[in-house]
Amino acid sequence: MTSLIELPTPLGRDLPLEPTPDPATEPVRASRLRRFWTSRWPWLAIIAIGQVVLSRVVPKHATAFQDEGLYIFMGHRVIDQLLGGERLFEFPGAYFSGAPAFYPVLAAIADNVGGLQAARDLSLIFVIVTMIGCQGLTERLFGRLAGLLGAAAFAVCGSVIYLSQWATFDALSMMFAALAAWLAVSSTKRDGLLLAPLVGVLLFAAIFAKYAGAMYVPIVCGLAVAVGWQRYRWRIVWRSAFIAATTVIVFFFVVLIWGRGLLPGLSQTTTARHVLNPATSVQLLQQTALWVGPWLLLAVVGAAFRVRRQPLLVTVLLVGSVLAPLQQIHIGEATSLRKHVAFGLIFACALVGDLLARLARRWFLAPLAAAILVGLTLHGMHFGGQFLRAYPEDSAFQRVLRQVVAANPGKPMLTEQSSAQRYELRDITTPRQWNDTYVFNYDGVSGLEAYRRAIDDHYFGVIYLNFTTAESHNIVKLLSAGDPERRYYHLVAQVPGYINGEQVGYWLVWTPQTQRYTPIR
Repeated sequence: MTSLIELPTPLGRDLPLEPTPDPATEPVRASRLRRFWTSRWPWLAIIAIGQVVLSRVVPKHATAFQDEGLYIFMGHRVIDQLLGGERLFEFPGAYFSGAPAFYPVLAAIADNVGGLQAARDLSLIFVIVTMIGCQGLTERLFGRLAGLLGAAAFAVCGSVIYLSQWATFDALSMMFAALAAWLAVSSTKRDGLLLAPLVGVLLFAAIFAKYAGAMYVPIVCGLAVAVGWQRYRWRIVWRSAFIAATTVIVFFFVVLIWGRGLLPGLSQTTTARHVLNPATSVQLLQQTALWVGPWLLLAVVGAAFRVRRQPLLVTVLLVGSVLAPLQQIHIGEATSLRKHVAFGLIFACALVGDLLARLARRWFLAPLAAAILVGLTLHGMHFGGQFLRAYPEDSAFQRVLRQVVAANPGKPMLTEQSSAQRYELRDITTPRQWNDTYVFNYDGVSGLEAYRRAIDDHYFGVIYLNFTTAESHNIVKLLSAGDPERRYYHLVAQVPGYINGEQVGYWLVWTPQTQRYTPIR
């Protein structure tokens, strides 16, 4: 007879046993881990995270600079027109340094999603992609370690940090140029530059984003020739010429057939530029050396190790490193130099990465490579913060301006350098309310007489000046003329502007009302 009672099983008999490690699988796991950390992508992710962190920890103003305000505001206007809204009564293509329907529209879309910070973070994305392009270019030239170290050196430059939080054309143009350079070198090594047309399209995009991107065309073509000359000789020269031809053909096809109105802006801002902020060659050289001198010095040292074996490549990289600041030194223009010195870092950091890789491969010099990167980071954080705060923060002025505009709703305004305020107050004003101190037409006349007649006719509801243009002092004389008791416009606010804690001037506000919004000195 079978017993229905089961005897207890010895302790642990029916429990799952711990798996016995298989010695054969351990090398596989170690190999996978080794491949992961020797891959470029984890390190690129770390560098990108570092760029995001730097963009947050480096102090900046929360309000827009006038260029940011201008581009985002016009981007909204272009979108409104495309969606059937009010047509543009001014054409920004006549004075923009890039196509108004390209970057400004992208920035306006980002602004709709998350405000000014989102528009600035769009530039951060462009700069991260530029860093990846810089890494790809350097890896194709000098190896993976050089590529990663060069990308890290690029990411921590103060001018690059600045562009990553600056809602302007520059980061987008630089991104396309970096991708074009990477593709040109990669295609040359792989298939003899059969992808030249695509490289030309990328360079066109760089120029369309910002016309100064044209400086990249000869450098990218020169890189392809330098890399492919030994193997392809004159064949690579002709294919490099095809890059330039594609760029020119696409550009003129787009501009002459679709956007003839861009030509005045191209001429005014680039090909026949009138110097806005003149400076001596010595001053511009000093500023360039101060802002990117360590990177250029390291590039020169790195070039010294390569010049005997690859003289043409080294020459092209060094010329590309300094071409943008040299152009500004040539014309004596200080405006935007702090941005443009970053344009050549795509090429300089290839040589910097090669030098740091040479140091890192020698255990006794690896700490020196690490110390150099730390030093470059501290330098970059210092100047990146300076650049991002190099204009008066206008939040206090915004609060006053909102009050006086609310007291004079819908009235025309006479303003000075108002691009930031047009953007910030677009929720309570219309584009046609804004008039500036650059060009003004009224009652069939222009210039000072137009301002005189408009003021005598009480045309403006709000007037504010900050004394940065030629007409501002004459307008103040018009506002101050006559018996003080009988004046129509009254000084109601005097808002100080500060840069890095130092007062640099005032915004003065006049309205028909007499109520004061700030103390008047």
